[in-house]
Amino acid sequence: MPTSDTAHGTFRLPDGEAVCDAPAGSLLTVAAQEAGIVLNVACGGQGVCGGCAVDLLAGRFRDADGNVVHIRAGRPKRVLACRTKLDGPTFDVRVPRRSLVEAGERIVMDFEHTAKVTFRPPVRTEQLALPAPSLQDQGGDLERIRRALRGRGYDGPILASVYVARQADLVAQAGYDVTVTVTGDQGAWHLVRLQPGAASAPAYAAAVDIGTTTVVVALVDLAAGEIVDAVSAYNQQITRCEDLAARISYAADAERVSELRDLVVESTINRLLKMLLSRHGLAAADVVHMSVAGNTVMTHLFCGMSPAGIGGVPFAPVTNVPGPYRAGQLHLAMNAEGFVDLFASAAAYVGGDITADMYVSGMASRADVSVLIDIGTNAEIVVGNRDRMVACAAPAGPAFEGHGMTCGMRAAAGAIDAIAIEALGAGPTYTVIGGVRPVGVCGSGLIDFVAAAHGAGVLSAAGRFTDQAVKDCPRIVRVPDGDGEALAYEIVPAADTDDGQTPIRLTERDIAALLQAKGVIFAALKIAMKHFGSGLDEVAHVYLAGGFARHIDLNNAVAIGMLPDIAREKVVFLGNGSLAGAFVALLDEDVRAHLPHLAAAPTVIELNLDPEFMDTYIMAMMLPGR
Repeated sequence: MPTSDTAHGTFRLPDGEAVCDAPAGSLLTVAAQEAGIVLNVACGGQGVCGGCAVDLLAGRFRDADGNVVHIRAGRPKRVLACRTKLDGPTFDVRVPRRSLVEAGERIVMDFEHTAKVTFRPPVRTEQLALPAPSLQDQGGDLERIRRALRGRGYDGPILASVYVARQADLVAQAGYDVTVTVTGDQGAWHLVRLQPGAASAPAYAAAVDIGTTTVVVALVDLAAGEIVDAVSAYNQQITRCEDLAARISYAADAERVSELRDLVVESTINRLLKMLLSRHGLAAADVVHMSVAGNTVMTHLFCGMSPAGIGGVPFAPVTNVPGPYRAGQLHLAMNAEGFVDLFASAAAYVGGDITADMYVSGMASRADVSVLIDIGTNAEIVVGNRDRMVACAAPAGPAFEGHGMTCGMRAAAGAIDAIAIEALGAGPTYTVIGGVRPVGVCGSGLIDFVAAAHGAGVLSAAGRFTDQAVKDCPRIVRVPDGDGEALAYEIVPAADTDDGQTPIRLTERDIAALLQAKGVIFAALKIAMKHFGSGLDEVAHVYLAGGFARHIDLNNAVAIGMLPDIAREKVVFLGNGSLAGAFVALLDEDVRAHLPHLAAAPTVIELNLDPEFMDTYIMAMMLPGR
């Protein structure tokens, strides 16, 4: 029952309901979190994205201006959860599927790599039979371990922290028969674990891909050099804000930085680690190493470093080459002495995930010219070979992730992911992720729509509805837009959508946002090719990285002028190159040592400083001729 300090209520979901008690006066987004519900707050709760719209069914609330909103039975009111507070003892709220961040999103954990890897992990395990001390040999237990390791070829300093030293009494208890785990770093060897006898517990490591939206953790058996299991989840930072720009802005002070660090480490990575440990009957101490790849902002927040410098000119991060750090310093649920390697970045917006992509593609080791495109809110592009590389970050915006679009959404249950239009007057055909009623359109569906609509004569090269389409296509309707009206294409009528109330439509403004996003990617590629000094006909391989790239229709992406029209056999889908890089770095200490040099190899181009970029971009926004 509610008290004077709490409100009791129900959130009605598309597939059930959640009952909770929430602090009196709290925002509905906070109350939803209490119920285990993650709402879409792409703007960080600023009330501008519309992603957290909910329907008030009963109760008393207050809007952002402090006005009381009293709901009468049978007269629901749609509001933004991030701008609405509880103001009564009970509440009843309906959450449409389009406002939910659901676990059904497509998260790519698979990958391919062609990089050359020699199995030589930086973490090694040695069983040692040590001589017992005597009056003639009064050396300490740690010194005995050091001597035994040197006898096995371990050159350089062999170091032990005070944490390990405090456990050294087990050496005598084990009758001087111990198993030690060591990690090599910058010419020194570090003791990270002591175990009695011939330890049966093998050494494991974790490969981690920290994405802005999702996080993947893979458990790696270091003895076999294999991934034995992998799990994924949303990066819980999205409960505060969704995109990079919003997180940089949100992390305005040390307290906010710490909050975002806790969300990605404690609420996301540690939860996934504990899930893996439980599945395989392991202890936290058994995970003795971690390799992490992510963009520069995510790396900073993972470490609890402020990303403020990345948010404005001259885009200077705290460091481009973080770590390695000890797991205990980062509060990770693994062996506290274990090393945590973080992929180096080339620049603020060409991050460690791109370094991983470059390595696993093998582009930096070949003579022929390759192109790497990692498509996201910032689309990173690298062009080059073993002799020279250039890189740039193209500010594509969030259109491909569905943000800012009238009916856009992520690739989750209810998203239309493929669309076809056979003729001008014909209705569209489409497929929906999860086989449920449609909620919105995700990035791959948006690309398909523009390609199909242009091919059918619905759209002009400028992305406007053609006069013939306005006249003959019944799907084109006029919708309110600010103080006036706009033309929109109705993909799904309201009666056929998930909530039965909201039609799925794309306006000319939505299409313009998509053309801007695809245009900046193609223009950035052309500028990068110009700086490298090669044409597309000289490119031997095009590597597409990231989860979104895995699901697009390549022909449609070419048809709208987003990707170059080259021989399709030259195109390679890397999948999750970030996770692949984190994995191979655990297997080969030479890879680990090489990565900072690889990150520094590309010459990073600032697109806005190139005098040809704007003209190239304007031309690239047009749709190619049919």
